[in-house]
Amino acid sequence: MANENNKSAATNHILLDDWLAEKIQRANFALTDFMHMALVGHRRMENVFGLLLADMQTFKQQIGPKATLMNMPFVALAPVLDNPRDWQTFVDGAILSPKIEKLTAELPMVDPATSRDIFHYNRTYLQLLKDVLHMSIVAVPLLGISTELADYLKGLPMARLESAIGAIKFPLFRWRFDDVNFWKEYGAGWLTEESVAHYLMRTSPLSAAALPYKHAWTDLRLERSEKEIFARIMMAQGCRASTATNLFGLNQTKTRATYKEIHGVSSPCGSNPTSLTWYVDHSVHRLQASVYVWLYRSALQNDANIPQALIASNDVMAKMFGKNLLITADRANHLTRSMAIDSRLTMAGCRSCATDYVLSNGEGKIELAKDFCCPGCKYQLTPKSQASKRK
Repeated sequence: MANENNKSAATNHILLDDWLAEKIQRANFALTDFMHMALVGHRRMENVFGLLLADMQTFKQQIGPKATLMNMPFVALAPVLDNPRDWQTFVDGAILSPKIEKLTAELPMVDPATSRDIFHYNRTYLQLLKDVLHMSIVAVPLLGISTELADYLKGLPMARLESAIGAIKFPLFRWRFDDVNFWKEYGAGWLTEESVAHYLMRTSPLSAAALPYKHAWTDLRLERSEKEIFARIMMAQGCRASTATNLFGLNQTKTRATYKEIHGVSSPCGSNPTSLTWYVDHSVHRLQASVYVWLYRSALQNDANIPQALIASNDVMAKMFGKNLLITADRANHLTRSMAIDSRLTMAGCRSCATDYVLSNGEGKIELAKDFCCPGCKYQLTPKSQASKRK
């Protein structure tokens, strides 16, 4: 019984449950369908939703890019109220904030059916926010909200929020991808998992460079049973037995037996990843490495320990990139550990869009932050066939 309790405590909210990932996807479709319907009847809502009716029609027509975008385990909408002070207007009866006054003024007169739908979908969006906040340690990047807003909403009972939103006449959500280049790529059919990931980081209020990263494995105080649980999960995610043995100080023979039990084959032998320039020698490598660091540090910010942050990030990365995932569990451990102990890899913002990416600062390759332009802004994440046509 004690082992079961340890397992529950150690793994709580680390993996993104399938039902929650499906709920995110279903909400993406439902909320964007409502946005399209509302824009058709009320063009003035373009300012509230943060996109044009023409953009929404492009979104509906491009089936391939739409599937790529909407099936990600990320919410495609962002809150129109991104500051807790704005929410206090309704929750606590505070004086109207300038943001509330602006949204109220921009909202056109709507028919009773649209008004009812706004209330209904506001409840749907709020419930999604609350579920993800309480069920995932990487909720903040998944939702595209600030840490301050996440802490505020997480601390409020759902019943209190539901009673407050009755006074809200405008939608609480808007289109997340407020970047003109997004629509250029989307309309041209160039959207890939990597380019979506770029825009997710690009439009997030969470800066990877500003998040914690110098946690040390020696600071962990884990029971052996917890170490074995974490090692088993990481090996199920593809981590080699030798890596799990070294990370958690476990018996090598027993760990290799566990790996074989999980996968049906022996753990691969050979050297662990050592090259740091690998993470920046190709645009896709750099993109995936940057996304991983963003997720990993977000989990640490949310009080996860190192193995929890690694496992959660591995899980979301696999759901994002599927068979195209290049940052394996072994490479992810090497990447995050290397960035925590020295400065040969660092994070810096793109000079064009300010999105944080992994840069090399070692003997093999030195990249200057002031000169760095990310692969998203250079259109290096589009499908190869389309990129060659563009050139």
